[in-house]
Order: sequence, then C-alpha cells, then structure tokens
Amino acid sequence: MNIDAPVLDKDQASWPVGTDSFFQPQRAAFWVLTALIVNGLFYTVNMFSLGFRVVPVTAFLGLLVWGLYTLIFLAAFRTLDLLEQHPPEAFILAFAWGGMGAVYFAAPANIAIQSLCAKLISPEFVAVWGPAIAGPITEEFLKIAGVILLVLVARNQFQTYLSVLIVGALAGLGFQVIENLSYTVNASMHFPLENQVYPVFLNLLTRGLMSGLWSHAAYTTIASFGIAWFLLHPERPMAVRVAAALSSFALAWAMHFIWNSPFLEDLFDNGYGEMAVLLFVKGIPALVAAGLIWRVAVKENGTYLHALAAVFVPERDLIRDDEWVRLGAPMQRYKVRREMGWTYGWRARRLKTRLQREQLRLIRKAGTYGRGPQTLRHEIAIRQLRAELDPLIQPRQA
Repeated sequence: MNIDAPVLDKDQASWPVGTDSFFQPQRAAFWVLTALIVNGLFYTVNMFSLGFRVVPVTAFLGLLVWGLYTLIFLAAFRTLDLLEQHPPEAFILAFAWGGMGAVYFAAPANIAIQSLCAKLISPEFVAVWGPAIAGPITEEFLKIAGVILLVLVARNQFQTYLSVLIVGALAGLGFQVIENLSYTVNASMHFPLENQVYPVFLNLLTRGLMSGLWSHAAYTTIASFGIAWFLLHPERPMAVRVAAALSSFALAWAMHFIWNSPFLEDLFDNGYGEMAVLLFVKGIPALVAAGLIWRVAVKENGTYLHALAAVFVPERDLIRDDEWVRLGAPMQRYKVRREMGWTYGWRARRLKTRLQREQLRLIRKAGTYGRGPQTLRHEIAIRQLRAELDPLIQPRQA
C-alpha cells in the first residue's frame, strides 16, 4: 500500500485542508450520531442504576477504577501527541459512541444471534461458541459504524491514517471501559461472597491488565485502518478501496473471534498464571497487528507534517533542524523530552513539551487556515517558550 502523503506546493499556501468542525447540525450524520449516543446514555444510566442500588460500593469503586484506567490510556495518547489530531470534541464523541451508542445495540444483538444459533444448532454449541460468533459480528460492526459517522460529520478533519486510527481507538476504548464496568457490577451482584470490593479488582486484573492491550481498542484500530485507506486513496478503483476496508474489518473480526473462542483453553488450567499465558497467546496477534498499523500510520503522518511544514512554516526559528527531523516520530520527541528532564530538570522538560505541542498546533492550523492572525498566537508562544528554554540548556552545552 502507498503510504506517502500528498506533496504540497507553494501555490497551495492558502488551501483549506480541514475546516470542518464536529458540530455540524446541517448534516444528517451529526444528528444520527448524537441521537444514538443520547439514547445509549439513557440505556447505560438505567442499566447501572440497579447496580448502584444493590451493590453501591462496587458501582462507585468501579467507576473510579475504570475512570482511572481510561485516564491512563488518554495520558499515553497525549504523551505521543496523538490527541493533537483533532479537537477534544472528536474524542468525546468517539468515546461516547463506543461506550454508549455501540454498547446499547450490542447487548440485545448478541442475545438475538446466540438465541438463533441455539435454535438452529443447539444450546450446547452456543454455550461454547456463542460469544465467538455473536461478539465479533455485532461489536466490531457497531464500533466501526461510529467511526464512519464521525468521518461523515467532519470529512475534512481526516487527512491522515493516524487521524482515523485515533478516533477508532477511542471508540474501542469507550466500548471496552463501559463493557468492563458492566461486567464488574454484574459480577458483584452474583458474587458468591459478601464482598463488594473483590469483584472490582478481580475484573481489573483479568479484563483490564491481562487483556486490556489487545481488546476492543486494538480491534477497532485494525478495522479503522481500512476506513482510512478507503478515504485517502480516491485515485484507486472503488472495488479496491472497498476490498481494503472489508479486509481490515475481516482481520479485526478474526482477532476478536479467536479471543472469544475456546481455542487453546484445554491446554491450560484455571489458575491465574496459566490464564495469563493463555490470554497472552491469544491476544498477542491483535497487539502485533495493531502495532504494525500504528507504525505505518505514524510514518505517513510524519510525511504529511513535513509536507505541511515545508509550505506553511519554513522559518527555522519556529522549527529548528533537529525538531524538523522528529516531526513524524512521537517516540523520538518523547525521548528528547525525557532526556531533557534528566539533564536539565523538570522545568526544562515541561517547556520542551509545550514547545513541541505548539509547533504541531501551528503546523496543523496553518495547514487548515493558512498563516495569519489565526496562527499568530502559536508563533508567539513558540518564541516565548524558546526564550525560556534556551537559557536553561545552553550553559551546560557550552
């Protein structure tokens, strides 16, 4: 697949790359997305209301634990500057769709598919294979449907693979967190012991720590790559673009199917150690696939940022040569910040972090609206931050 970003030239300096916002009341997709999220919100509140009445300690502790779990993922995304792809409302909508819109439809759909399988085959078959058949079909379709709706709401916001993948990852994370919270509350309500705390940490261990990296966020990332390829290759025949999107969805479905299936379970007992090995063996293919896709997306995003910066931000006092090289490498930018903190202290690291993010915002805003009053505050911020940072690091470089 071709991963090169479009090359911009000087005549495109005023070209609006992505002017759509995610508030588009004139578009049907916006109202469909909003209505389904609101509907899912009422469903979710009603679903958990019983848990708050019956096992209030579990419900409140579960909200706290899974809320912190979400923040850890968001902190990782922010550390890698992935949240600079879109304004905050995009990620709120994506997370809300996964946690409310998709979950609302997934639960009854899974029950319906498993009931149909029980009638057509047998209840015994459903007891073993039901989750593997129903879960991937309904859940992967519903999560990617939210990504498609977001693209339809603000098409011009999606100019790179990474801009699509991060929305898909947030939709998957939303589904994962709300599903885990639901399992936590239900487990406590049916727990054999009078203990409302143990089920929270048991579910955090099994569903959060032992399977969190290769769960819904990874699957939706894989499926979203096909949507990104479809969007960013309009020069290809429609049949090829559709095939790419369907292939990515099929891969996500297969990963989810393997995870839910009883494959390999006979080789391990129910101990936590062997369970961890089983989850690792079944989940590592999804982690590897998602990691390779992220790597391709980061490389393409770097090419795109370089193209924008070459046209819109050529001044080397705003983006120095060493900073230019690292534009498309989140891990290298993070490494520079970390090493600066070790060498020059926390204040230098904080200033470098702010400087890097202002540079990304300047590039993206200039690519969207062109240079002018709308980018002036970012230019001023970069120069001010550099004026504070340089005195901290120059004496030790001499």
